[in-house]
Amino acid sequence: MARIVVVWLLGLVWGTGGVQAAIVPDDPRGPGKPYLIAIGVGTFSDPAIHPRPTAEADARALHALLRDPKVLGIPPERAVLLTAPEATRDRIVQAVDKGLQATASGDLLILAFFGRGAAVGDKPCFFTADTRWKDRAKTALTVVDLEPAFKKLKGQKLLVLMDVSYRGFETGGEKVVEPNVSDYLKLVFEDVEREDNSLPVERTLIFGNLPFREPLSQGNHGLFYQVLAAGLSGKADEKPYHQGYEPDGLVTIQELAAYLEKEIPNAARVIGKTNKEKELQPYILGHQSSHYWVSFHAPVQEAVQKRLEALEASARKGDVPAAAAAEGRFLLFRMPRLKWQQELRKAYQNLADGKARWDEVDLIRQSLKASLVLPREEAERYANKVSAFVQEISGRYIKPVSPGELTAAAIRGLYARAEETLPADLDEALKNPKELSRERRLELLTEARLRLGRREDLDGDKAVDLSLVMACASLNDRYTSYTDRESVLRLQSQLRGRFPGVGIQIRRDAVRDGLLVATPIKDSPAHKAGIQAGDLITEIRLEVDKTGKPLQPDAPRVFSTKGMKTEEAVNLILGAPGTPVTLVVQREGHDKPLEFRINRNFVLVETVHGVQRDGHANWTFYLDERYKIAYIHLSQFISVDLDDDGVEEFGTFSDLKKAIAALKKQGLNGLILDLRDNPGGYLSSAVNICDLFVGKETIVTVRPRVGRVREYRGRSEGDKSFPIVVLVNRNSASASEIVAACLQDHGRATIIGERTYGKGSVQDVVPFRPTGGELKYTIARYYPPSGRNIDKLATEQDPAIKDWGVTPDEGFEVKLSGDELNDWYEYVQDLHIIPPPGKTPPRVNPEKDKQLRAALDHLRELIRAVGKAPADK
Repeated sequence: MARIVVVWLLGLVWGTGGVQAAIVPDDPRGPGKPYLIAIGVGTFSDPAIHPRPTAEADARALHALLRDPKVLGIPPERAVLLTAPEATRDRIVQAVDKGLQATASGDLLILAFFGRGAAVGDKPCFFTADTRWKDRAKTALTVVDLEPAFKKLKGQKLLVLMDVSYRGFETGGEKVVEPNVSDYLKLVFEDVEREDNSLPVERTLIFGNLPFREPLSQGNHGLFYQVLAAGLSGKADEKPYHQGYEPDGLVTIQELAAYLEKEIPNAARVIGKTNKEKELQPYILGHQSSHYWVSFHAPVQEAVQKRLEALEASARKGDVPAAAAAEGRFLLFRMPRLKWQQELRKAYQNLADGKARWDEVDLIRQSLKASLVLPREEAERYANKVSAFVQEISGRYIKPVSPGELTAAAIRGLYARAEETLPADLDEALKNPKELSRERRLELLTEARLRLGRREDLDGDKAVDLSLVMACASLNDRYTSYTDRESVLRLQSQLRGRFPGVGIQIRRDAVRDGLLVATPIKDSPAHKAGIQAGDLITEIRLEVDKTGKPLQPDAPRVFSTKGMKTEEAVNLILGAPGTPVTLVVQREGHDKPLEFRINRNFVLVETVHGVQRDGHANWTFYLDERYKIAYIHLSQFISVDLDDDGVEEFGTFSDLKKAIAALKKQGLNGLILDLRDNPGGYLSSAVNICDLFVGKETIVTVRPRVGRVREYRGRSEGDKSFPIVVLVNRNSASASEIVAACLQDHGRATIIGERTYGKGSVQDVVPFRPTGGELKYTIARYYPPSGRNIDKLATEQDPAIKDWGVTPDEGFEVKLSGDELNDWYEYVQDLHIIPPPGKTPPRVNPEKDKQLRAALDHLRELIRAVGKAPADK
């Protein structure tokens, strides 16, 4: 095949001179006029920074690869390469700014970094050729340096590749923490704390590794580049990564992401020398909301081009109508997503191959398009369901929002997710949404759904699901979201503390390429069946579907966990109570796999944890037996099963109350209440817990936009017979902050740790009955007894508000560095496990937790001060 020389034009043909031209339809999902900035810095003027030879080799190789017409064919004037000594901070900033100026909406900008980096404070930086270690705050490239350029993003497609080693420098005795890479996420996506995954479309960020994992090398190149290059050259368009029924000659960003997620760990397991090296994984964000293709798969592209040329020849001869030829070009060039389009693509392939006549193809075409007609009543059902959502949100949301604006967001979002252009007349009708009457909104919703027709990605309530997700996203409220019916089970686990399943916590074992049982949940079906911590799940076998109905004859029944994501496994294992699932595990000390056929049931989640489990897997709570100091960790606030009097029978409050009562009988002198990494939960649970300790005082005030202000007060006398320390950190949020702030404001507890997350809003979680899904949306803000602001978002909306979150008491702020935080996470991740028989359960250890140690020391002081210290032996 003649080499495909690419000239980036918006049209149908690329090509120059006498070289065979490539026929390329005007695809809005293509790279437009791509622009590359490849940065590789492996040699540094400062000897304190160690060389990284593969960095410059990788940048040069990527620059050459993407200029190759067989891969992407970026013209020389649009492909920038910066290596040492030219790769200074100023030159990189100028190159990025120029790249954004040279790209328009729809063009793909590829920005690749290979090299070393570190932290300035806890902010990430990238070492440039002129970086000086001791002055890196001023000489290294930081997110702040790039922010002005990134603000110029106006519809460009964006691919950021980062292969950075955060090791390899002489610190000169300086304490250096690991950087927080969320700054890079905020640079690319603007807001990374959304709960609904509605990130800006067509932006992708790929980390070859995260800071706590060192990148690997093989030969003259880094492992990340080697796998990336193979994927871009076509491997990502091959089985099992290609989309559709066959490779189409294009590597899409989703195919590339799937390839990297599988093949980087595969390669790391082979070349890694330690377990940490073997566990190397990329971190990819944004690919699910991006749909562009990024490179050619040359051998397949050759066959595609032959078919396109044959179709063009038929069109020139008049054998195929011009409009049909344009349709055929689009379908032959890129694999379509929808099944009817794929069937039509096969017909056009037969036409181009001379195996079918145009009249035969046209019959198939007309038949397929006739099958797309959606009955009006189905479109009206869609409209009514979206309208019900609009009424719910516009009625009670924390900020005024018009029904018309929500309707417009739902329609525009549906078309965006369906990858279709909104028809011009609908676009015009939605330009002044606030003026739309209810009848007009229903008309537009119905018409919008009719235009999209019958298609598998919108079957059932999928169109409603997509519309509601995107309408929620339009509110720019990271805490407001819609959850579809399939995902409600996971939400039940998070908020209600019970879910139908087998009752295990699993995580990916990258070294053995399987799913590791971190622990069974106490008294769950898996626990009772004999599943143990450390078991490696190798297969999941199904007999029935999630509801208990027999599987279809052609449905898969056995699923290997090799390469399986944790989310996929959870989806397979969850199911209705009483339905069976079989787990096949490898267990240490057993030569043969073990099979466990387990009947699913409701699993109750533990949220009250202590110091160590006893022989029956129950918690003990005394951290210091001599001083009678107890330790209780609350992982979240759940509330389950109210009796006839409205009293909680199971949940965080009732379990905590029972634990306190038992401790009081043994003599309780002090309590450490650990709320670190507690994301919150039910308001009622938090209020009841405060009531235990503060008595008939104000606990929290909730101020909604609609309805009356509600002040929650204690109903009991409150137990004030022992001092309390509350431990908090940056991930203590919502209900955790209500408890911490209440106890702090009433002087009932000393707050130790770090400032909390700052979520001062209240969400209502309600079933959305039209689809079986759930809505969570902000209805109010809460204020602790002092009336101070907790909400971090409020400070962003009103510059006059300066403070947010719950700050530790004066003299009790105990911060963890990045390294200390990683050490702490590594230490605590196994504290809650139920170990196999014969193994000693892990125990909370203050020597490995300086925040806990500070709490323990403070309580001992208080106990000594009131004369309750134990006598010296």
